[in-house]
Amino acid sequence: MTTTTVDAETLPRWDLDSIFPGPDSAEFREAVDSAGLAIAELTDVFDRHGIGTRPAGAIDAHAVAIFDEVVIRYDATLEAALRLDGYLSCLTAADVRNESAQAAASEWREILVDLTRLAPRFTAWVATLDIDAIVTASRMAREHESTLRRLGHHAARLMDPGEEDLAAALAPSGATAWMVLRDELMARATAHIELDGETRELSLSEIDNLRFHPDRDVRRRAFETGAGATRALAIPLAAAINGVKGQQLTLSRRRGWNAPLDATLAASAIDRGILDAMFAAMREALPVYHRYLRAKARLLGVDRLAGYDLMAPVVEPTVWPFEASRDFIVEQFTAFSPNLGALAQRAFSERWIDAEPRVGKDGGAFCTAIQGDASRIFANYLPVFSWTSILAHELGHAYHNFIIVERKRSFLQASPDFGPATLPMTLAETASTICETIVQRGARSAVTSPAEELALLEESLQSVSLNTFGIMPMFEFEQVVFVTRAQRELSPPELEAGMATAWRDVAGDTVDPDTVWSMSWTMSHFFIDTVWFSNYPYAFGALFALGLLAVRETEPDGFLDRFDRLLADSGMREADELAADFGIDLRDTAFWRASLDTFRDDVARYEALTRVIADRNGDGSDSATAVT
Repeated sequence: MTTTTVDAETLPRWDLDSIFPGPDSAEFREAVDSAGLAIAELTDVFDRHGIGTRPAGAIDAHAVAIFDEVVIRYDATLEAALRLDGYLSCLTAADVRNESAQAAASEWREILVDLTRLAPRFTAWVATLDIDAIVTASRMAREHESTLRRLGHHAARLMDPGEEDLAAALAPSGATAWMVLRDELMARATAHIELDGETRELSLSEIDNLRFHPDRDVRRRAFETGAGATRALAIPLAAAINGVKGQQLTLSRRRGWNAPLDATLAASAIDRGILDAMFAAMREALPVYHRYLRAKARLLGVDRLAGYDLMAPVVEPTVWPFEASRDFIVEQFTAFSPNLGALAQRAFSERWIDAEPRVGKDGGAFCTAIQGDASRIFANYLPVFSWTSILAHELGHAYHNFIIVERKRSFLQASPDFGPATLPMTLAETASTICETIVQRGARSAVTSPAEELALLEESLQSVSLNTFGIMPMFEFEQVVFVTRAQRELSPPELEAGMATAWRDVAGDTVDPDTVWSMSWTMSHFFIDTVWFSNYPYAFGALFALGLLAVRETEPDGFLDRFDRLLADSGMREADELAADFGIDLRDTAFWRASLDTFRDDVARYEALTRVIADRNGDGSDSATAVT
């Protein structure tokens, strides 16, 4: 069996026409014009009432009326902006060659500047309010109390009004432009590779999918081909990452943060105590991770793994057509929660998913809220179980978006820091990882042979490893980049060497040091203009999800309602407050250690299955290649 390609005709493309018929349509043009007008009118409201230019004053009936008007109009304007932003993000990610979409996205970014520049004004104004008094006097304020108090705290980190206004105005020409450049370069890039005796031109996302191929030589050639194609773009990509990180450093300094990490921790609703406790547990578990990698090397029949073996199947992989993944996900989600199952069924039937890898399409996967309680999911599907897990992960994000709307959370409640998709990333990765784990555990519960169990256990270990131990080199690399970028720009060889060093430090002697993922410095997360350190939230989400599932096993009554409430309130409360509702102390390393105990148990089982296979082979070899 090979898993090099999929039949594109069998894979769904998402329905965007129900949002707008296209970027050249009258409906889209009307929505853009309407949004621009709403932003202008909102700006006039801000100017008339001195929002962000003078103190709020005493809380009387007039002040309450102003507050309610500002919040209602601001929230509605942000909601309309989210719809346009999500739509354009989907269009441009799906085909970077769509010139009409690119032009519309560029125009929209300029329009959005006028909305973005209102955020610091609103924050500054909130800081002058008597919160206790306004909450007593206004129902609207009571509903947004947590947002108001959070913004009041964040106001201390604002630059001077003129500087904040300038930062918003320059964003489309600064870090945002660098991010767009990176995405377009990577999505347009192709490379030639020989597969099944035929030379083919593939997109980088298609080449990346060859990490899952059962033939080691194909994986090696794909690894080398992909790295070579990316290195050919290294100069503009290095310029882009230097530009993004330089802007982030400048803004964090001007806003009084000691380091960029402190700024992102605040946005992620956690603090250094929580982060340190999590990483301490992860570092403790590194020897277990190394045991897993050594066992996998034995199963693959090699002395030690190469970087291109990390995603390799250890037995002949089962084919997972898209339809099989769809049915299995719906089944497992429904068993966990009927609401979750219904959401997944709706996502598939209403064509929320763009699954096909193709030239011009960016790599990876994401989910974005787009209209009401609906989302759209971007994928590059391959018929292997890893992509079943990825689909489940993205559907978890869609469920999170759905719950926020179902529980009637306003945009300002869900996204207190404003801008599209500004849920704290730590909490945004919780539902997604739970959904991923649900599907993995469901598949493992139905195994009928040691080989099948081993294959699915490998998938689960891969997932946990990438979301935890795979995060460690990304985190360390980004810290080094910020330190160096504070003094000067980094060259492409320095960026590659820095990423290689970070991976070698984590992998130790278990992976060939010449084959580590040194070009992963080009991955999209390092280029997100408004998000810094978008790596550790995945580790948080993975381990927090395991902790929540452990609570469900011991305290199942009412768990689903509490879980949905956590999702609905994820923009309104700090992570430690939400965790405390489940009896979890995020500052206690023991919690994170307990979550990783699941990984420890799975590695022990993996090693035991390795011995079973060795006994079956009868020659002392652990190689699983002949096991069916």
